[in-house]
Amino acid sequence: MISRRLALVTCLFLTPALGAGDTVRAQSGEVDDTTKLADEIIGCSSLENKDARLECYDALAQPLLGIEEPTAEGEGSALQSFTGTDDWDSEVLEITAPWRLVWQNQGSMLTVELWTSQNEMLDVIGNQIGRGGGRSEVLDPGSYRLAVRGLGGWRIQLVSEERG
Repeated sequence: MISRRLALVTCLFLTPALGAGDTVRAQSGEVDDTTKLADEIIGCSSLENKDARLECYDALAQPLLGIEEPTAEGEGSALQSFTGTDDWDSEVLEITAPWRLVWQNQGSMLTVELWTSQNEMLDVIGNQIGRGGGRSEVLDPGSYRLAVRGLGGWRIQLVSEERG
């Protein structure tokens, strides 16, 4: 009796929460996103070559973070690339050529701070409110740390640049 009541209450509360599209999808027998992702992960795990397997997993994880590939137009060679969500602090990065920061944000906010290797803040070199991307001015070589403060998924790259 209790399980019948629980099932009825659950149906009453959850039915309005389901959109018409969800109901149609469930009734039509379409595969939901979770099942599709599970099948793709199983497919990746069956790859014998570890590099191919990792590439497969990375390709599946990219959309989950909501990160889009930044365009390569006008960018130099990537020195470093970092992808994550929310806040992150780098180790000291030794950069030997002029460089700039290129970012892509899929969250609601992203700020990238530039710090010295002695933990002194130099500047905010990246700032994005909402989704989008951008790039910093060209910066000098040196020993730096980066501090990302974000809400959501992001990708940053340090790219080499020649000063013009």
